[in-house]
Amino acid sequence: MRQIYLLASGADAQAAGEISDLLAQRGYQVRQADEALGFPPARPQEITLALWSRNLELSAKQILFTNRAIDAWTEGRLIFARLDHAMLPRGLGDVHTIDLTFAPARIAAVWKIVEAAQDIDKMLNERREDVSLSGGIPEREKDLSAAPPPQAKRKARRSFSAGPAIAVGLVAVAACLSLGFLTMPGASKLLLAGAALTWGAVAGAVAGYASSGRRSKARAPALRRKETAAPPAAAPMEEAPGGEGAAADADDTMAPVFVSYARRDGDVVYPLVAEVEAAGRSVWIDRNDLDAGGNWAGMIVRAIRESDTFCLMCSAEAFQSDNVRREIYIANKYKRKLLPVRLDFAEMPEDFEYFLIDRQWLDLTAVDPVERAARLTAALAR
Repeated sequence: MRQIYLLASGADAQAAGEISDLLAQRGYQVRQADEALGFPPARPQEITLALWSRNLELSAKQILFTNRAIDAWTEGRLIFARLDHAMLPRGLGDVHTIDLTFAPARIAAVWKIVEAAQDIDKMLNERREDVSLSGGIPEREKDLSAAPPPQAKRKARRSFSAGPAIAVGLVAVAACLSLGFLTMPGASKLLLAGAALTWGAVAGAVAGYASSGRRSKARAPALRRKETAAPPAAAPMEEAPGGEGAAADADDTMAPVFVSYARRDGDVVYPLVAEVEAAGRSVWIDRNDLDAGGNWAGMIVRAIRESDTFCLMCSAEAFQSDNVRREIYIANKYKRKLLPVRLDFAEMPEDFEYFLIDRQWLDLTAVDPVERAARLTAALAR
């Protein structure tokens, strides 16, 4: 592949230029992102090299930088390096980092970037070979951001409408009989009756299918409007209405709810999830404490993409979690419905506010623990 997309602050242009030149000497084509344009997305064939520094930590474009890096991480195309000892951004604090803080040693450290790029190329080539052998298409090459929820795409079925067919058929039979008796008084009654029934059946069949087609077309726009309508926005920290007995019956065809939470909140979250599942709603939740390596990215992206609601359990621990930060970014990328659930009185950080400021909240802090699961089930049923 040998194409690298370099994310760096404009204030780090000198260091970024040195690294770019060193990579070019080793046969890589390097394209530097423009911070002034908000770090545009990488191209499909590029590996992203993100250079973190104190300049980015203080930059107004820090969230956009982090989001681009998470984009690359979800596809297995991220190389993350640090130019100084600035605190790593939330969402990337647990990923493997190449240390470039000692400037005189960067020439040697660039070899680590080259080795990481070679490993990524090898992984992507193996993935292509596996897909080629199986005759499929890699998920990473699909336009996943445009993929609708599983239940969102339905086709209007053209079926036969019996009511209009019978009515039109009877009218046609009567008309044929009347016309036959008036114009052919000497003809056989049996012949006239057979002709009338034949023409009635033909007219009824045409009317039945035509009526069904009009009804299908009339329903289609309404169906599309219902599927694409966004949930109404409400002020943050507003408690969702509903109480015990307010939850609607679960639909077996509904996509699962993805629950994002901090592991330390498990004692609170697991009982809530168990009761939601007992009420009939499918839930996807990671109880295995997966880390940032391995196949975590593929599993999480697939689970969020196949869900219809992203339920974020908000707490002081969750707001400090790299996993939670990545998950909420992925949910926003695929435009999933976000339901923030407040578990304590922790102040929402700015990077979470970016995603949640206009969402309707379910506040469980003042709710009796016995009633919390019913409130959550009711909110998920809307």
